[in-house]
Amino acid sequence: MAINVKTITCPACGAKVNYDENSKVATCEFCGAVLDLSEWYGDKKDHERDDMQDEQIRTIMNNMHRRNVRTTQTDPEQVKKAKRTALIIILSVFGLIFLSTIITTIVGGTAAYRAISKSTEQKIIEKEINPFDNFSVSYTGVSGNGTARLNDINIYSISKVKKSISGPEKLSNGDVITVKYEETGAQHNSEKYIFTQLEKTFTVSGLDEYVSDITKVNAEDFEMLKKNAINKAAAECKEADIEYAEDSFDIYAIYTMIKKEYTDQISVFVVSFEYTFEGETKTGYFMAKYDDAIRRADSEYKINFNAGLFTYAKESYWDGFTVTSAHSDWDAVYTDVYLNNKADWNIHEDYLKTE
Repeated sequence: MAINVKTITCPACGAKVNYDENSKVATCEFCGAVLDLSEWYGDKKDHERDDMQDEQIRTIMNNMHRRNVRTTQTDPEQVKKAKRTALIIILSVFGLIFLSTIITTIVGGTAAYRAISKSTEQKIIEKEINPFDNFSVSYTGVSGNGTARLNDINIYSISKVKKSISGPEKLSNGDVITVKYEETGAQHNSEKYIFTQLEKTFTVSGLDEYVSDITKVNAEDFEMLKKNAINKAAAECKEADIEYAEDSFDIYAIYTMIKKEYTDQISVFVVSFEYTFEGETKTGYFMAKYDDAIRRADSEYKINFNAGLFTYAKESYWDGFTVTSAHSDWDAVYTDVYLNNKADWNIHEDYLKTE
């Protein structure tokens, strides 16, 4: 019998199935469906063949389903593969959700920051201001060794701007210093201040001044200093048991000495007096020292009247004086007061009695 091969479409999977027209059955190589060709292409009516086709398709699909279920349940590798696939799907879903959340947060935060920045920039108000309008300089110390203090009482952050001072390191009344702002402006919150002036000069004033000429103090204080020096000289002579003429005490010379570093001031009152030694009348010189004679900024004087205290020395001069503040001749006084101090002190001769 000759074989006559024909092709039909598998009703289960749609694949092409080759069959011999003399055969009564055919098997689909793709899905395994068994096709009853006699019933399929026999003498039955069309609707009967359709019903049979539907039933056969359902049977084939059920068989395939049961086969797949059995395979999955009994094959460990298939189970593991299914679990891995499910885990990958779950992780992928959560990863996408997390990434989406981060992107949304970043985009939203950036947008919010830009909105806030834009809003802030829009609200900044620029103002021109002279930082020296409420600015002052105060001075402390003694002229020649004074210091300046900047009193920046400007509003908000202006006082925090760095400033520099140019001028003498140790200030004297009359010196000129320059104060300069190192920045062109300052900002506080939404207000930005633009400086209209960056530097300004100031003349130093108000420093205390050491008295360089003690005779220039007011007359009452000067007379008190002279009287105090004479009284101290008489008291020392009496204590040393020196024979002296009570009415012979007089101011012979006055020297005012100021330390060259402007750290100290002394006024030396040299008191002359007549005394008797071994039956001979001689002239002695007694030195009273007063320190810290200062003229304040308000022109008032400050004088230390408690100065002028003396200490005894162990050695004695040839003519019997036993105190370091007394000398028996003028040359010794001049050496003690002037020659021994001129290297470190500025010395002003205020007064020298002439015969």
